[in-house]
Amino acid sequence: MSGDISFDHIYDQLLPSVYRYVSARIPRNDTEDVTAEILAKVWRAYPHYQGRSSLKTWALRIAARHIADYYRALKRTLPVLPWEPAAEAEHDHSDNCLDLLSIGQALSQCSAEQVSAIQLRLVEGYSAVETAEILHMSPAGVDSLLYRAKQKFRTSYRAETTGGVSHV
Repeated sequence: MSGDISFDHIYDQLLPSVYRYVSARIPRNDTEDVTAEILAKVWRAYPHYQGRSSLKTWALRIAARHIADYYRALKRTLPVLPWEPAAEAEHDHSDNCLDLLSIGQALSQCSAEQVSAIQLRLVEGYSAVETAEILHMSPAGVDSLLYRAKQKFRTSYRAETTGGVSHV
């Protein structure tokens, strides 16, 4: 691949995906800085991009490694951050907020890899092959991970929404 690409092009094309990926894994006060660091890494590494996967998949693989390095440097484990509702004016969204809190709590019971599989496959819509490239595993491994993640989420969500009582 040619290295003749501008940082603005990389930024415009990849910012939404990289930011969403980072914001689900990094504390809010570091999200913008980490996203900027990742985009700079992608731009610097672009001359080595060989086109074997989509640019977005390649960038998210770089993001996954960078986030792992971020937590290694802090000597912390990868936390699961609860998703937050978007603010909308003049509506009572208390039920929506409770649902989102329950979802966030259920996700916090899943492993970081399970949350990644859920986000990439179900939220972002990546294929099993693309998700496997990002997470450095086989497509069959991704399917297995996603299956276990959905089971864990379902069990945790039911317990959360029924006050800790499982109706299995």
